[in-house]
Amino acid sequence: MTSITKITGFIIKRSNLAEADKLLTVFSREHGKIILTAKGVRRIKSRRAPHLELFNLTSLSIHKNIITEAKIINDYAVIKKDLKTVGYLYYIFEIINKIVPENEPHTNIFDLVLGFLNMPVTQEAVKNLMIKIMWDLGYLPYGEYPKVSVTDFLESIAERRIHSKRLLEKIG
Repeated sequence: MTSITKITGFIIKRSNLAEADKLLTVFSREHGKIILTAKGVRRIKSRRAPHLELFNLTSLSIHKNIITEAKIINDYAVIKKDLKTVGYLYYIFEIINKIVPENEPHTNIFDLVLGFLNMPVTQEAVKNLMIKIMWDLGYLPYGEYPKVSVTDFLESIAERRIHSKRLLEKIG
């Protein structure tokens, strides 16, 4: 008997793998951040490709970390039309990818991001979301704020640069 797991998650990172496959990082409600393989998704006739675009909220069926089915729940097409908002999405999901550990459910953070995407996206809203995520992960005591900029603080946590910061500076 094969076990297929159904999850709901945001596609937060994609990279090419082999000739026709992609390696996807998904931030899911059920399992937190996980890395999955999408076999054959780079082929022209792939039916799953549109469902696996960056920032989509997608329902996935997976078997042994391989995506067997994908269906868009929300592609956030309206949000993706604005370059500055897309920059904010890159920033948010890059940070989640860098500071959230793999295979640990963080339903509160998932719900924070989901709620964030259903309201107007502003620089202040992004900053507040990042602070709430740091509170939830324990990087900051609840109610406290970083003594330096949020991005500088996040870079010190991740011990790596936040590359999307440059994108935001260019389009800002």
